[in-house]
Amino acid sequence: MLMPMTSVQVRISEEQLRLIDRVVQAGRYPNRSEAIRDYLRKAQLWEVLERLLEMGEIEGQSESEIQADLERVRAEVYQKLIAPKRRQLRPQP
Repeated sequence: MLMPMTSVQVRISEEQLRLIDRVVQAGRYPNRSEAIRDYLRKAQLWEVLERLLEMGEIEGQSESEIQADLERVRAEVYQKLIAPKRRQLRPQP
């Protein structure tokens, strides 16, 4: 499902811009916008994982149980959200 896009202006450091340009030039993303959107998706994933970690600590789970839960969630999120996007972004030969 494609979401409607809104344009925004953001300020980033020269170093951040070089990073974005490097991954675009390496062919990982077709353009700067898609690279930034993918980084934002990954940041959202990290927020979810952090919340799950906090919830596990509150519920008294052991660290290994929390890590196993996080790995299951990470794998599921990757398969549902990230992998399909990466396949769409790969340049066609």
